[in-house]
Amino acid sequence: MPNLVEIVKGWSKRKIIVVVTIMTMVLASLILLFSWSQKTDYQVLFSNLSEQDAGAIVNKLNEMKVPYKITSNSIMVPAPKVYELRLQLAAQGLPVGGGVGFEIFDKTDFQTTDFVQKLNYKRALEGELARTISSLMEVEHARVHLALPEKSLFVKDKDTPTASILIKVKAGRSLSPAQVQGIVHLVSSSIEGLNPNDITIIDNNGNMLTRPSDDMLGLTTTQLEYQKKYEKDIETAIKDILEPVIGKDKVKVKTNVDLDFSRTEKTEEKYDPEGSVLRSEQSMKEKSLSAAPGGIPGVQSNLPGKAGTQAQGQQSQSQKESDTTNFEISKVTSHTLVSMGNLKKLSAAVLVDGMYREKKGSKEPVYIPRSDDELKRFDDLVKKAIGYNQARGDDVSVVNIQFEPVAKEEVPVEHRDWAKEIALSAKYLAPLIVAILFYFFIVRPVIKSISPEPVKAQIPELPMPRSMAEIAKEAKPELPEAKLREVPLPPVEETAIKTEITDWSQWVKENPSQAASLIKEWVEAEEA
Repeated sequence: MPNLVEIVKGWSKRKIIVVVTIMTMVLASLILLFSWSQKTDYQVLFSNLSEQDAGAIVNKLNEMKVPYKITSNSIMVPAPKVYELRLQLAAQGLPVGGGVGFEIFDKTDFQTTDFVQKLNYKRALEGELARTISSLMEVEHARVHLALPEKSLFVKDKDTPTASILIKVKAGRSLSPAQVQGIVHLVSSSIEGLNPNDITIIDNNGNMLTRPSDDMLGLTTTQLEYQKKYEKDIETAIKDILEPVIGKDKVKVKTNVDLDFSRTEKTEEKYDPEGSVLRSEQSMKEKSLSAAPGGIPGVQSNLPGKAGTQAQGQQSQSQKESDTTNFEISKVTSHTLVSMGNLKKLSAAVLVDGMYREKKGSKEPVYIPRSDDELKRFDDLVKKAIGYNQARGDDVSVVNIQFEPVAKEEVPVEHRDWAKEIALSAKYLAPLIVAILFYFFIVRPVIKSISPEPVKAQIPELPMPRSMAEIAKEAKPELPEAKLREVPLPPVEETAIKTEITDWSQWVKENPSQAASLIKEWVEAEEA
């Protein structure tokens, strides 16, 4: 340490300023890097909250002494605590979501006016409906607006309620028409007198999800979707029957169906004149026979004391016969209800590609059209697959046409989000890399600059050991170096060589560090 202080004292002012500046910058960089690597990673706890829910959650986080950050539309907490906090807050009923519900009536206030009570009831009903709609997996947030008219004593002045619903769908999700209709019926069933046609639903992009029927076209959106689905199913059936035989992407199908969406009821009564059944039969016979005395009619015959002239008796006889037979005529009464969506007519156009064969000496394949027999078999297969009915007026056409070759595009390989992974890895590898660079480019040069220069080895003035080649060169100086190896060496005094080696060995034992430095210099000179 005293040597280091003396070395520093021997530096110039410029060198001291440079070293101090470098050390200060390195120390500041290390502090910043360490603080960045130890920085807490925050993730979203809840987003798009109402003001009431956001305030309640912030109060709970303060009570739990959990650090948090508030952005424009979300509350963020440390990443390791996200799921734990969500469970804890859910156990306490947070967030409530969808605004206020029927819990607004938990506290009774006798000073509340009738207007405020009605307004609270409307708010509670909207909030409960919004919560129910938000419980769907595809829905992230929902808001419900109700227009509830005042009840009137007069029927002609009665207004119907209406409803408007705003739905924010989760990213990558969408609501099917069946789900939209389910929301419509849910809201209409929750409010008295609300007609499903008076409910409007839009998404967060302003797209209308409920569309009323178009009187000009006579078809609703649901009916048009059903017709498209019917056509799609038929096209799929045709492709499924032909592609295994012809090949994939070698069949193009387009269908058109005429569906009857009218609902009709028909009642018929048919009478069969040839069919009769005896219903009732009535027979009556009457016969009478009688004889009575007779006189002269008039006044004199009826006067007292005078005997009327007896007239000759008259005999009467009557006979009556009646016969009635009733027959019942056969009658058939039928009530027919024709369902909606019946197929009236079906048309299908099928394009079939030909065959391709390789031609010798050419890379381009040769096109071979389909034969008439093949097209006939394809036509029969299509008719059987779609339920062809000639009496209904169905039309099927199978045509062989060469398809335009499509250039094959290289499908990009699905790759992961490398940028995100590299950034995450750099967060943990950056301190190590900076520490290594700091050592090699800062610490090591500084240490070399402040360290004393190594003392060069003091080589003693001893005769260097001579090699065999040098001895041969002295013996035959006129021969080239290649022939020196074959020249017999002259006798050398062994005592002189042993003396040189002994002197070097003694020096190496006495100065090991200098000997090592000497060897190192020799090696570096040899490599250079």
